[in-house]
Amino acid sequence: MTEREIKGGIKELSPIDVYMLLPRTNCKECGEENCMAFAVKLVSREVPLEKCPPILKKEKAEAYKKLQELLAPPVREVVIGLGKRSLRIGGKLVMHRHEFTYHNPPPIAIDVTDEMPLHPNPERKDEREGIIDRIRKFEGFSYDYIGKRLNLDAIALRSTSGNPETFKSVVRAVTEFTDVPLILCSLDPAIMDAGLSVAGDRRPLIYAATKENWKEMAELALKYSCPLSILAPNDLSLLRSLARTLIDYGLNDLVLDPGTFPEEGIAATINNFTMIRRCVFK
Repeated sequence: MTEREIKGGIKELSPIDVYMLLPRTNCKECGEENCMAFAVKLVSREVPLEKCPPILKKEKAEAYKKLQELLAPPVREVVIGLGKRSLRIGGKLVMHRHEFTYHNPPPIAIDVTDEMPLHPNPERKDEREGIIDRIRKFEGFSYDYIGKRLNLDAIALRSTSGNPETFKSVVRAVTEFTDVPLILCSLDPAIMDAGLSVAGDRRPLIYAATKENWKEMAELALKYSCPLSILAPNDLSLLRSLARTLIDYGLNDLVLDPGTFPEEGIAATINNFTMIRRCVFK
């Protein structure tokens, strides 16, 4: 089992496979009674591998690498943001979500643009809401659902002004006001660079690389060590080509976007996402 590529989901991985690569000292440093109990939790993705201090020792480097490969999900997990408020997307283990629910559920983000005022002008009827007001609503929103507290997950900052300095100023204001994960949205590498110059250390998601700008966006993702989205609207062949190119370029934290099309295009939208999922698990 440990020598073959795991292409299926969580059901194909046995705790015994994991246990055989653990130190098997039953030291309890992980908080479990023994290594088998820890292996069971690793397989069910309840704990990270790094919770086992002995496996991180130099002499266990080979076993640690094998365990990382063994436990790696078919859909790569991508982390947006830093610290306790970081957002994890992907990391999917099964074809159908109902087989393993509540594991990295799809995040929900609100958007603000760099043409919105930070605070609304009461004398202007078209400025009913400012960026800070929207973020406050974001921070205060919560919803109870079958015993779980659901919150909004991220803020998408969209450049609609086309001005790098304007975008930079708004990004700086948002980062000073909140520590939630960010998505920086612009297809212009110069504008994206301006935003990353003040938020790059927050590990935002860069949105997005296309066939026209992929190299410049890839350089920014490498420079700031940030995850990168790939946009290829309704073109899965192009999406695959761009993904392969960016992986060869040295990027692994990639988020695929085949586009979302409302109304008449909803069927194509669902089909594209379904085809991507099937390519992973079938």
